[in-house]
Amino acid sequence: MSSQKLSSIKIPPFNKEHYSLWKKKMLIFIKASNPMYLDILKHGPFIPMIEIGESTIGTEIVPAKHVPKDPSKYTDPEKEKVALDGHLQLIICESMDFNMYGTVAHCTSAKKMWDLIEVLCEGTTEVRKNKKQILVSQYEAFMAQPKEGITEVFERFNKLINELKLYDKHYETEELNMKHMSWSCFKRDLFKQSKD
Repeated sequence: MSSQKLSSIKIPPFNKEHYSLWKKKMLIFIKASNPMYLDILKHGPFIPMIEIGESTIGTEIVPAKHVPKDPSKYTDPEKEKVALDGHLQLIICESMDFNMYGTVAHCTSAKKMWDLIEVLCEGTTEVRKNKKQILVSQYEAFMAQPKEGITEVFERFNKLINELKLYDKHYETEELNMKHMSWSCFKRDLFKQSKD
């Protein structure tokens, strides 16, 4: 997508009540803005490093090590990579409401902002793990309810699958089709029983 087309698309506004939906939209927007941004969210900002060679202090050998490079020594390509984190921070800040912006404004990188938003809206890693397990249990036990129409059942099933995806739980299309058929047959049998 060209930057001109992307600039006409609004950054998804943050909505804590519908955080899962905002997160999905935001990740799509971020990926469309620059695919490198997703790597920054996962691993943190690019920090140019310089190697300090092995040295000897008295009789002690100090092994070589990598340390952050002085910003005044950055090459032009390094400056561009470093600037990506600032651009991503601006995108995240632009989406925030006043209260959430105040919460993340102190963060020094886009990853720290993103991680803090996740913890505030989804909970800690342990909470997310428990939520994922609850969703998996709901998926495994999923059935059509007696008074639900097919459209209602499908919408509820689709919502559950989308929530599972947000927690990195994906099912093969074939498995989803089999699950769909099982609750469709259950619904058909219920319908037949009610007519008898």
